Amino acid sequence: MVLKPISLAQGSGGRQSQRLVRSILESTGGIPLSPLEDCALLEDGLAMTIDGYTVTPLSFPGGHIGKLAVCGTVNDLACRGAKPLYLALSVIAEEGFEETELLRYLADASDLCGKLGIRIVTGDTKVVPKGHLDQLVLTTCGIGRALSSSDLGIPSIKPGDSLLLTGPIGLHGATIAALRYDLKSEGLSSDCAPLWETVEGILTFDGLRAMRDCTRGGLSTVLCEWAEASGLGLEVDECAVTVTDPVASVCDLLGFDPFSLACEGCLLLAVSSEDTEPVLEALRKSPHAQHASRIGTVTPSHPRWVSLNTSAGGSRVLDMPAGEILPRIC
Repeated sequence: MVLKPISLAQGSGGRQSQRLVRSILESTGGIPLSPLEDCALLEDGLAMTIDGYTVTPLSFPGGHIGKLAVCGTVNDLACRGAKPLYLALSVIAEEGFEETELLRYLADASDLCGKLGIRIVTGDTKVVPKGHLDQLVLTTCGIGRALSSSDLGIPSIKPGDSLLLTGPIGLHGATIAALRYDLKSEGLSSDCAPLWETVEGILTFDGLRAMRDCTRGGLSTVLCEWAEASGLGLEVDECAVTVTDPVASVCDLLGFDPFSLACEGCLLLAVSSEDTEPVLEALRKSPHAQHASRIGTVTPSHPRWVSLNTSAGGSRVLDMPAGEILPRIC
C-alpha cells in the first residue's frame, strides 16, 4: 500500500478537498446517492451540521474564532431552511494558551447564541501539550428544525433558474490574508455574520431552489459543485459580482482570485425566474443582504461547466481552486 501524506491543499475547500472527501466516503461505506450538502436533513424535520475552526489569527477585523464558529454553524443550517436551535461546542487548547483570551471568545460566542435564540447544550474541553497544536481549535455541531417544504439542495436546481448573490465576495479571505502578510488595507473587514434572519424572510417563496454559503474555496467552488452535481451549466456575469476595492487591492498584491477567496456572510442562491425579483426585494430588507443581486443563470448548455462572462467582453471557464492559496481561514 502506497502511503499518501495529507497536504494543506486538501483542506482548501477546492478540488483536492473534494477528492479527499470522496476518498473518506468510499472508505467508510460509499458515496451517498444524493449530492453532498453542508447540512443533513434528518427524520422528523430535524437538520444537523458539524464543523471545525482553525483560523489564524484567532481575532480579526469583523470577528474572531468564537463568532466564526457560531456563524458558520448557523449559516450551514440556514442554507437548508433550518432554524438553528441547539449547539454543541468542543474546545481543544494548547498548553500555555491564555485562559482569559479563551473565555472572551467563548463568552462572545455564548452571547451571540443567546441573541439568536440558540441553546448551547453540551460540549467538551481538551488541552494538548505545547507544540502539538497551534493555540486553539473549536468544533461545533448544530441542530435545527427545517421550516422549508423543499430540501433546498442541488437536485432542486433547474434550467432557467437565476443565480443570486447576497453581497460582495472575498471579504473574509482578504481580511485574513492582509493580516498574515501585514498589508494595510483601509476599510477591510470580514463579512462574518449569522444569516438565519436573512434566509427566514425568503423561505415562503416556492421558487427558492437551493442555497449555499461561500466559505472555503469561495464563490467559484460553490458554482462548480452545483454545476458538476446537477449536471447543468452555469453562466455568470463577472460585472454583476461585487468585489470591493480593499479586496481587489489585496488580490492584486498577492495574485489571488477574489472568486476563490472565502466569504463568511455571503450566500449563493438558485431561484426560479418568476421569483427572482420578489426574492431580491425580500433579501435587500436584511442588513446582511442589502446589495443582493442577480449574477447569472442556470442553463442546459455546457453541462457540468461554469462559464464566466468577463468584464473584457469574452468568456472563460471558471474552476474551483486546485491547490491551497491561504490555509486556516476558518
